[in-house]
Amino acid sequence: MIDTRSPHASAQPASIVTARHRTAWAWALACLMVAALAASFAFAPATLRFNAADPAAARYLVAFSATESNERESFRWSERDATLRLFGLTRRPLIVELRLASPRPSGAAPAETRLALGSWTSNPFTIASDWRRYMLMLPPRPGAPDLQLNIRTFRPARPGDTRRLGAALSQAAIFPADGLPAPAGSIATLGAVRATILILLPIAAFAATARLTHSAARWVAAAITALMAAAATAWPVEAIALLPDLWLIPAGVATAIGLYVGARPRFMPILAPLSCLLASDGARLGAVLAIACMQGMIFLLLVPPWQHYDEPAHFEYAWLLAFHPSWPNPTTIDPAIAVIGGEGRALSHPPAYHLLVSLPLRATRGLDIVTQLYLARGVSFALFIATIAVTGAIARTITSPGHPLRWRVPLVAALVPPFADIMTSVNNDVGAVFAFSLFLWSAVRAIISGLTASRATWVIAAALLAAAMKNVTLVAVPLAPVVLLVAHGLRRRWRWRRLVAGGMATLIAVAAGAIAWGDPAAWYRYGAVTASGPARIMLPEAVHGQSALHLSAGFSPYEPSGLATPVASGDLPSLAGGPVTVGAWVWASRPASVAGPGVLYNDGTSDVQLIAPPIDATTTPRFAAWTFDAPRGLSSLQLFLPAPPLVPGEPPLELFVDGVVLARGSFSATTPPRLDEMATGGTWEGNPFTNLVRNASAERSWPYVRPSVERASFAIVRRSPSRIVTSLLDIGRTGPIILFEVAPDLIYRSFATFGWGEVALPGSTWRIIVPASLLLALAGCARLTMSCNVREPRAVAAITLMAIGALVWGNAALRILPALIAQPPPFPRYGFPAVTSLALLLAAGWPALWPLHRRAIAAATLVIGLLMLNLLAYATIWWRWYV
Repeated sequence: MIDTRSPHASAQPASIVTARHRTAWAWALACLMVAALAASFAFAPATLRFNAADPAAARYLVAFSATESNERESFRWSERDATLRLFGLTRRPLIVELRLASPRPSGAAPAETRLALGSWTSNPFTIASDWRRYMLMLPPRPGAPDLQLNIRTFRPARPGDTRRLGAALSQAAIFPADGLPAPAGSIATLGAVRATILILLPIAAFAATARLTHSAARWVAAAITALMAAAATAWPVEAIALLPDLWLIPAGVATAIGLYVGARPRFMPILAPLSCLLASDGARLGAVLAIACMQGMIFLLLVPPWQHYDEPAHFEYAWLLAFHPSWPNPTTIDPAIAVIGGEGRALSHPPAYHLLVSLPLRATRGLDIVTQLYLARGVSFALFIATIAVTGAIARTITSPGHPLRWRVPLVAALVPPFADIMTSVNNDVGAVFAFSLFLWSAVRAIISGLTASRATWVIAAALLAAAMKNVTLVAVPLAPVVLLVAHGLRRRWRWRRLVAGGMATLIAVAAGAIAWGDPAAWYRYGAVTASGPARIMLPEAVHGQSALHLSAGFSPYEPSGLATPVASGDLPSLAGGPVTVGAWVWASRPASVAGPGVLYNDGTSDVQLIAPPIDATTTPRFAAWTFDAPRGLSSLQLFLPAPPLVPGEPPLELFVDGVVLARGSFSATTPPRLDEMATGGTWEGNPFTNLVRNASAERSWPYVRPSVERASFAIVRRSPSRIVTSLLDIGRTGPIILFEVAPDLIYRSFATFGWGEVALPGSTWRIIVPASLLLALAGCARLTMSCNVREPRAVAAITLMAIGALVWGNAALRILPALIAQPPPFPRYGFPAVTSLALLLAAGWPALWPLHRRAIAAATLVIGLLMLNLLAYATIWWRWYV
């Protein structure tokens, strides 16, 4: 019998069966994943118990000593600042049970103890000398993961043991007191954000791989992520320890992108009307401004009064301009405003911003100061929105219609948390950022649209407005002619060589007028060292070599006058807590009693201290030395040569110094040392020593700022141009500080610190992640630059914008110079006037690293990452000030 069926008919049922098998396996795998998650939530342990001697206990114990044992117990001693890390458990009310003992030597004070969790502090109690169990109930504190054990410490009686001990801990048990069942308790411990991400991760993995493949790979990916999520929910405390808040950003970004990639076709009907609504560049910028308004209002209301950098001082200035009967000066005191602690610190600043803030304040007479503060913050909020609008206008100017950077650049600027933080404070940095952004807009407009009289006027007016806001943006004034030169050169179609040659000629002319040659290398000027000319002179009576240090009598209203050279930071630990001998050969133009070689030092507990014992100088070289006991906390040390004071009615006294020494140890003041050829060491009283003074006999020279330029500019910039130039020349000392300490710290603080700079996102990993991300974006910008036509006006404008941004951010990093004493950390507010350059770097550079067809996803990762960063910022600020 002949089979008349089609050859495909027999294969059809097999394919159907295979498809059904795959579907069945898929549903089975999905059910297993759901069951695993449900089981992990249901059986998650509700308590945390550990023995102090267990190796795993180190995860929970901070500032505890190593494990010790006796014949009965194994335990760890708490030390100063001891902490018990509870991670997410503090989101719930807890009962803490600690097995403690504190045997102490006779005469030691009892172990009075207080436990602290965030803003909560327990009543004091005393830990006995024998082992006992202590139980306390802790209130919920979601933002305070650490239980602090404030125990009065003592020093052990054993010789050589310098520890400060509190109490011995052998066991700890922590269990919730809210009575929640296991699933709800696990979610409460993890936190809503972390729990949501863990639940959505398998779905996101499946959705993302569904667009890439139709095989079982998507189920495998979903199963792996489901098992990871199940493990995290089964052990929530360990999950938080291993998955800190920092990793919520990449996890959240990956989840959101996975859902977007997988579900995009299904969302298209919903997103289509929104896409039509945001089809134009103006509509997209309007949406960005709406987001900026929400961002600004959150920071305006979230940060408590007076918790922004120098907010009391700047509000005081605006308040005095509004209500004081006369123009305020640095000595003005008004009891009605003195209570906020402004102390007149801002009264020497340019008044433009404060005048603007004072205008609405005039209508608030009779209101309390806090209400007036929030009204003043409202003025800054308006300038923040205006700055974002100007940033959008800059992006619109340098890009073609429809380009995504037109909305990405202002959006990135609005979503940088510390920028929104400072821009909603009462501080003249707000006015400086707005005015400098106007200057940048005028600059790119002049370069792209061509130089006209009106555009040139706009450039000059914006530069003057920026200079009137703050001395940080004074740089706009010298930049204005550079911008006009570039714009004029493009209009005349000059070659780049002519533009560069013109700029270099201008720089050389300015440098020749402000800088001269001949100062001693490695020596820093303070005040009025010489009336004119260098502080180095060649003399036949020089003791060592042919040159000597030269100081003449003068007066400076800002600081003591003299020459200083810093001791290398690597030598400070060997000097701290021991004797240091300072000496030099000294003579003068006539016999006089003067301050001899001294030291400027800082020990971290007070301001810089100056010690310079008096000596009798004659017209012939005489050696003078003395011994200085360096403090144990020595953080900076300079050898200082005071300039003689200016005596009315007498000719200025000239002082000469040679063979300066600073050596570790105590040496004779009457027996001068024998220095080697380079004065880097020698023998003193027959003993070899190392001279820690560089260029001790002034044989090497380098440039210096002319004293007339120093006097004229010091009052304007409120810093010493001479010391800044010297520190730039002293690259061997300052280069590593800038590159490896200041620059990474500045980048980190630009994204992760708030308030006065003391509120930071949790975790030290930020100090690696943030600089690395910015370096990647910088590499992307370099890639874009190499692929574009640098002769095209838009490209020239973008390069000019980035160059000005590099100058402003470089100045923010270099503000710690000359780095002669222990300096405060760098402040990103000095770089935020060029926030447009930073936003362009991120918005253009990050996607440029991705393949062309993936750049939309790259932009999404950037925006979602910044949104997650802001959520962490809000939580950090809330935890810091309200928990």
